[in-house]
Amino acid sequence: MDEPGHEDAMVVIAIVVSRVEALVLTSALDACGILTIAGGVHHASVEVNSLALGGHRISVPAAQWQEASAILREIGADRDWQFSEGLRRAALRFLALWVGLSGAATALAVGAGAFPSWALAGIPLAALGVPVNPQGRGDFYLAAEPS
Repeated sequence: MDEPGHEDAMVVIAIVVSRVEALVLTSALDACGILTIAGGVHHASVEVNSLALGGHRISVPAAQWQEASAILREIGADRDWQFSEGLRRAALRFLALWVGLSGAATALAVGAGAFPSWALAGIPLAALGVPVNPQGRGDFYLAAEPS
């Protein structure tokens, strides 16, 4: 980091799972006058493609890394992450609705003779097609706090 000529190099300060979190963090840093680049924000937020492609990488200029680290600590971005219980309940309700509607439609089709009876076994598998926003703890590469 301290080598001459590397002041303008961009360094990764965080890799986050959620597109929304990446946009919030970059907005907070931008508001404080720090140039940020958030990679992968054009990936769909309801698919796991962003995880397969390495998450959303947030980069800042090496010369502003210390300041950006202090800002991220101040807003609490490096604290322990906890899954939202409200989000979990909402996702489970939606999943129950999805399975219920799929099950009812398939059961009606089996009853009408349009589908074979073994098609009912595929109802739990239909739940795997429900898009959900991936949640998880991001990785932060913050500068050491000044002593």
